[in-house]
Order: sequence, then C-alpha cells, then structure tokens
Amino acid sequence: MQWGGGGGGGSGAIANGAAAIATGQAECVVVFRALAQGQFGRFGQGPRMKTVSGPAAHTLPFGLMSAAQMFAMKVNRFMHEHGVHQEALRAISLASYAHAQHNPRAVMHGRPLDADTYDASRWIVEPFHLFDCCQENDGAAAMVLVAGERAQDFPHPPCYILAAVSGSQHRSGAPVHNTPEYASSSFTTVAPRLYEMARLGPGDVDVLQSYENFTGGVLMSIVEHGFCKPDEVNEFLTVDNLLAPSGKLPLNTSGGNLAECYMHGLGLNIEAVRQIRGQSTSQVPGADVALVASGPMVTPVSSSIFGSEATL
Repeated sequence: MQWGGGGGGGSGAIANGAAAIATGQAECVVVFRALAQGQFGRFGQGPRMKTVSGPAAHTLPFGLMSAAQMFAMKVNRFMHEHGVHQEALRAISLASYAHAQHNPRAVMHGRPLDADTYDASRWIVEPFHLFDCCQENDGAAAMVLVAGERAQDFPHPPCYILAAVSGSQHRSGAPVHNTPEYASSSFTTVAPRLYEMARLGPGDVDVLQSYENFTGGVLMSIVEHGFCKPDEVNEFLTVDNLLAPSGKLPLNTSGGNLAECYMHGLGLNIEAVRQIRGQSTSQVPGADVALVASGPMVTPVSSSIFGSEATL
C-alpha cells in the first residue's frame, strides 16, 4: 500500500508493514516499488489531456504543468523568505554525485559533477538547474521486514525500524497552491512524531537519506527535521558538511534519486539499512542511526528511522 503522491509513501509503506508484523497480521512483509517510466507519460512531461477541470483548471492553462514547476514555487518562496542562496541547492546536488562515484550500482557512477558544470547546466525552472532534478529510471527496489526477535536468524548485521510515520500538516494538500504553510516540505507534524516514537532527536542522527524529487525539497526537509534553522541554511548546506565519511550530516550516501537511481525513493530506505549494517559504498563510521525523509512537498509525506542493535 503506497500512500501519497510521488515518493511520499516510501517510509509510510514501511510503517504499514511494521504495523502488520507488530500486531500479528503478518510474519514477513515485502515493501517494494517498481517503475516503467514510458508507460505513464513521465520523463518530466506535462499531462496529456484534451480537457481540464477542477483544481487543474487554475494551473494547466497558464503553463503550470510539470512537477518541477509546481514545486519550484514552494522552494522559491522559502528561499526568498530566508535569504537562501543557490549554492545551498548546488551543495546537495554535488554531494549526491560525489557519493555516486563510489557506488558502482549508481547510474551516474563514472560521471562526476563539479560546481562549474552545475552552474552552466540549463535551467529547468528557477531555482532548479538540470542537476537539481531527480532521474527517471526503469527498475525495482524491495525490502524484507520481519519481527525484531528474528533478526539474529540472518547472516547480516541486524537493522531495526525505530520509527516510521506518515502524514502532513493541516491543509497541506489544499488545491490551487493555497495551503496555509506554503513554503514547506510538509514534515512539520511528521518530524516531531517521528522523533517521539524513536525516542531520539536530530542530534542523534548519524546519516540522512532525504528524497530528492528536487534539491529544494531536501533543503526544506533538513530544516523541518530540525538539523538546522531556516536562517542557517547557507552556512549548514555546504558540500563538506554533506559528504561521508566525516561531514556534519552525510547526505544521500548512495547517490540518491539524483545520481544513484530513482525508484520513488525506496532506494534511500535501502541505503539507510546499508549504513546501519556497515555495507555502504560511502560508509559513515559507526553509524547507529539513519533517518529517511520520503517525498517532500507532496501529501502525505513519511519518514523513518533505522537503528543498529546498540540503539535498542
């Protein structure tokens, strides 16, 4: 059961599976996502239709058609209100591409990105350059969930789901871009519940995997999960701070949706598990807590926290 548009259901599906196991409705659950982009007119295109009605009638006739266009409006508002520079978005992209160079599975492995190339790339819609936008890939990703007491039955180090929640703030899905908290990635109510469930806080997180439909969603997700304040974004979001192994907050260590592969973000949850097991190609030493933010700016969104045995 994948709830929400875009990747908003990634961690939510894990929450559903964990709940089924915890309540005895299932012993083993597979969470998966599979995509074949050409079947659904994706590839960043606007909708193909001859007539339009409802909320779309307020946007499509005026050229607001693609996901990049819709989400750029929210990100522009946030950047304007808090004086955020383009370099913050660039740092997110460069960190993802740098991590992908260590990951032979990554689509962008062997295709590094530098600041000059990012700056020279074409605008898709401001503030998004080409390299601020996620890939479109065919493929699949899957995770197997079992009860915690069975973790010792398997050959790899155990990884535990410490928290997984889904939701969004009041009227975050209001149509026609009139939600009250417009410049938001929709985690303002989800993040506090996540930390309360895990009995942890932002300072306990060793590595972050944040869904990037576009880099602006990552930026706002980092703020709404408490890693920095809105007016601290320019200082916090630097490439050095986001790189494994020694950055303040290593980000998207597989390459993420930008540079590894786009499977509606489920690859980010898988990478969080790799970090806890010590199996990432950009490993954070001693990573005990990994957070995943799924599907910023859609409704609902979801987040999850994975932990090692030391966190129990």
